[in-house]
Amino acid sequence: MIGLIRKWDNLKSLITLSFLFGWCCQTLAQTVCAPSALDSLLGCMTRVVSTTRHVVQEKVYLHFDNTGYFMGEKMWFTAYVVRADGHRPGVRSRVLYVELLNPSGDVVQRRKLKIDGRGHAHGDLSLDSLYGAGFYEVRAFTRYMSNWGGPACFSRVFPVFRAPSTLGAYDPVMDERSYRRRLPDFREADTLHRSRLNVSFYPEGGRLVSGLRSRVAFQVSDGSGRHVHAAGELLDGDGRVVCRGSSDSIGRGVFTVPSSCDGLRFRLRDARGHIKEFPLPDPSSEGCVLELPPCFDDSLRFSVRGTASYRDRLLGYMLMNYGRVWTCDTFRVGSGYHKSYLRDSLPEGVNQLTVFDGSGRILCERLFFLFPKPSPSDTIGIKSETARLTPCGKVRLRLRSVPGSVFSFSAMDGGTVFNGRGPSVKSWLLLSSEVKGYIEDVGYYFESDDSVHRRASDLLMLVQGWRRYDWEELSGYRPRSPEEWHPVEDTLYVTGRLRSVKKSLPVDGIPLKAYVYSGGSHLDGATVTDSLGRYAFSLPDVWGEWNLQLKAGVKKLKSRYLLTVDRRFGPPARRLSPYECRALPVLPSDLPLLPDTMEFDTLPLLSLSERLHKLPEVDVKAKRRFTDGARAAWATEKRGQYWADVYYDCDEETERYLDEGKEIPLFKDWFMGRVEFADLNNLLFFPGIDVKGALTPVELAVAKDTLVREGGGLSDEEEETEAIANGGECQDEDYIGRYKGHPIVWILDNVYAGGGGKLAMKVPAGAKTKKNDVSFPVFLDEAKSVYITEDPGASASYHYPPFAEEVVTVFVYSHGASTRRSEKGVRRTFFQGYNVPSTFEMPDYSLMPPAEDFRRTLYWNPDVRTDGKGEAIIEFYNNSSCREIRISAEGVTPDGRSIFNE
Repeated sequence: MIGLIRKWDNLKSLITLSFLFGWCCQTLAQTVCAPSALDSLLGCMTRVVSTTRHVVQEKVYLHFDNTGYFMGEKMWFTAYVVRADGHRPGVRSRVLYVELLNPSGDVVQRRKLKIDGRGHAHGDLSLDSLYGAGFYEVRAFTRYMSNWGGPACFSRVFPVFRAPSTLGAYDPVMDERSYRRRLPDFREADTLHRSRLNVSFYPEGGRLVSGLRSRVAFQVSDGSGRHVHAAGELLDGDGRVVCRGSSDSIGRGVFTVPSSCDGLRFRLRDARGHIKEFPLPDPSSEGCVLELPPCFDDSLRFSVRGTASYRDRLLGYMLMNYGRVWTCDTFRVGSGYHKSYLRDSLPEGVNQLTVFDGSGRILCERLFFLFPKPSPSDTIGIKSETARLTPCGKVRLRLRSVPGSVFSFSAMDGGTVFNGRGPSVKSWLLLSSEVKGYIEDVGYYFESDDSVHRRASDLLMLVQGWRRYDWEELSGYRPRSPEEWHPVEDTLYVTGRLRSVKKSLPVDGIPLKAYVYSGGSHLDGATVTDSLGRYAFSLPDVWGEWNLQLKAGVKKLKSRYLLTVDRRFGPPARRLSPYECRALPVLPSDLPLLPDTMEFDTLPLLSLSERLHKLPEVDVKAKRRFTDGARAAWATEKRGQYWADVYYDCDEETERYLDEGKEIPLFKDWFMGRVEFADLNNLLFFPGIDVKGALTPVELAVAKDTLVREGGGLSDEEEETEAIANGGECQDEDYIGRYKGHPIVWILDNVYAGGGGKLAMKVPAGAKTKKNDVSFPVFLDEAKSVYITEDPGASASYHYPPFAEEVVTVFVYSHGASTRRSEKGVRRTFFQGYNVPSTFEMPDYSLMPPAEDFRRTLYWNPDVRTDGKGEAIIEFYNNSSCREIRISAEGVTPDGRSIFNE
C-alpha cells in the first residue's frame, strides 16, 4: 500500500508564487508614507520585474503526424511545453491535458499525459468513435495555463473527412450538412452583432482621447465573419470628410483621427456598392495616446502625447518581450515625448510597450512585431539515401540538426495529403501564441523584413494583439484573488472542495479520507479541509483509470455536504474563424525521391484477403437457443451508435454536475437543458413508460401539482401523465416531445418506449406495441448514454404501423437500476491517471512479402535524437502505392530555438 500525501498545505507551497500578484498589491497598500511620483513608478517597475521572474507562464505546441485525417484513423502528436520567457524547457508542470472538440465545441476525447524533464510528451487521439465529418479542434494546456484563459492554450483545427467506402479509396469528403444543423453550438458567442457589412475599430494605444490625434486600425467583415475589401471615409459631426482609408485583401486598414474626435463616424462602401456608417468608440476626456508607426529603416520610434493634466506628470514606460522586461524608464510628456531605438538593439518577435502612471494603471499600450532573423541552425536538413520509391520498399533518410537535439518526425503519403501545412513550431511560439484569434497564412510574416511585410505585421498587431501578460495585474493595480488561481501540477493531484448545502454549516477542519484503487492496487490517505473547505491529495505516477472514493467525517450531517472534484478547468470552446474551417492549399513535395513507374506497375502485391489464413470448416449440429448472451448483445449500444448523429455520455454528464457541487437533475430537465433543439412540452414523464414505484409518494404529489395549469383541469396529455404517475400505462400513441419540430420516438435499451406522434393508421384492436420491462430513467445518473438521429429509418424496426410525419429517434440506454442511492457524505467517482500512449506500428517487409498497404502516415517517431555530429538515421517502409513522400520534422532545442524542416 502506498499512502497519498496529505494536507492542503502541501499543495499550497506549489502555488505561493501564483499569489504574488495579490502580495504585491498588499505590500503597496501597507506603505506608511505617501510615496513620491518617482518612488511610485519605481515601485511598479520593481513589482513587474519581480513577478515576471517568479511567475513564469508556460506555452505548449503540438506537432502532428499529418495535416488532415479520415474518420477511423489515429491522430499522433508530440507536445513541446516551454517557458514563455525565452521558449526554453524547464517548466514545473508535469501534467498535460489534450482535448479533441467536435465542430460544435463539445469535448469528445481527453488525454492526460506526463511531461518529462525536457518538456516533452507524446500521445494519440482515436478518430474511430466520431459521429460525423467536419472541422475538429485539438487544444492542449496545463492546469497552470488555464489561469490565463483560452488564448494561453494551444489550439489547431483539422479537417476530418468521411471514412473511405473501400480500403484505400481516400476521397476528401466532408459532408458538411455536418454539425451546423445537427448539433447545438456550445462555442463562445460572437460578440459582434453581425450584418451584411461590419467593422471593428482598434485605436492605437487602446483608446481615443479628446483633443489628441491618433491612429485607428479597423477590420471589415461580412455576416459570416469573412473579410471584406472596402473603401471608407471618416466624417465629422457635420458630415464633412475628414480623411479616407481602405482595407486590404484581408479586410484590414488604418486611418488617422484628428485632434477633434467628437461625433465622428466611419462610412464604408464595399465592392457591391453597399454603404453603411459606423460610429467610432467614445473618446476619453483625459489621457494619453501612443503612436508607433511602422518604420522602414533601421530604427524604431514611438511618441506619447497627453492632455493638459498629464503633460507635467512623471510617467513611466516599459518594454517587455515574451514576459521578460527588456527596458524601462520614466519621462514627462510635455508637448510630446519621443523615443527611438535601433531595431537591432531590440529583441526579436512580439514586444509589448506599456505607458503607465504611479499607481500601475495603463495609460496606453500596444504590441509590435520585429522580424526574427532566420538562422541555418533552425533548419532540420533531410537527405534521402534511397534513390527510388518502390511499393513496400525501404526508405532511408539522413537527418542533420543541432547536435544532441530531440525532435519528432513524420513521413506521409503525398498522394493522400488533402490539407496544407498549418503553423510551424517557430510561427506558433513566436507569433500565433501571442495574439488573439486565427492568423491566416502565419508563415507570411516570417518570409521577409521588407516594407510590405512590416506594414502587414503592424496591422496584425493592432487588430489581433492579445496581452499574454496583463500589465495591470503584474503591477498590482488590479490584483487577482488567490482563490481564482489554478496551481502548478508538478505531479498528479486529487483536489476539490467540501461544500455545505446550508451556509451555516462549517466546512473548515473537516476530516476527509480518500481511497484510490484499481485491480489489486490501492492508495489511501487522510487530510483536513482548510478554511474554504478545500482539500488536496498528491499521488505517485499512476496510469489508466482508477476508482476514487472520498469520505467526509461529518457523521449525522452527511446528507448536508457535497464533495466536489476539480477537473473541469478547461477553457471555454472558442469561436472558430471561417478561414480555419477550410482546407489549406497543398504545396509541392519537398523530398527528392524518384518513383519508378515500371516497378509500381509490375510488382506483385499480396491482397489483404490472401493474407488471412482460413481454418477447416466444421459442421456443428445443435438446437438454437435464445440465451442471455444473445439478449445482452441486443441490448448493447451498437444499434444507437450505428444510427447516431449526436451522442451524450450521461455518466460524464452526471460527474460534471457533482464536480460543480450540484444535485443530480431529473433526466427530463437535463435533456431539455443540454439538447438545445428539444421541446418536451413541460411534461415530467413520457407516455408509454411505466414508472410505477419510481417516485416516492411526496415526489408523486409534487409531480401532480406541477402538471396542473392555471385555470384548473388537465389536458389529455396531462391525464396520461397522471395515470402513469399512479402506476398505469398510457394507451394513446400521441407524441410527447419534439426535436427540431419533429416528434421524438423514444427507444429505451433497444426497445420501443413510446412517442412518435400521431400514427398513420390506428393499431388494430388487441395489438400491442413492444414495452420495456426497465423503468425509464427518472434521474440523469440512471441513464448511461443517449444517441440522437434524424434518420427516419432508425425507428422502423420498433413499431408496427407507420407514423404520419417524419420522426427523430432518441436511443436511451440505462444502467438498469438507480445509482444515486448511495451512502451520504461519500463521493464515488473515478480518477484518470496518465494515459498510456499507443505505439506506432508499421509492417516489416524484410520479413514478409509486399502486400496491399494503405497507410497514409508511413512513419511516425515522436523521439528522434541526433548524435554528437548532429545526425540521425531514419528507416521505414513505403506503402503499396505511395509515389510522393512528404516530411514534417519539428522540435525545440534546450536553448529555446525552434527547429523544423523547410
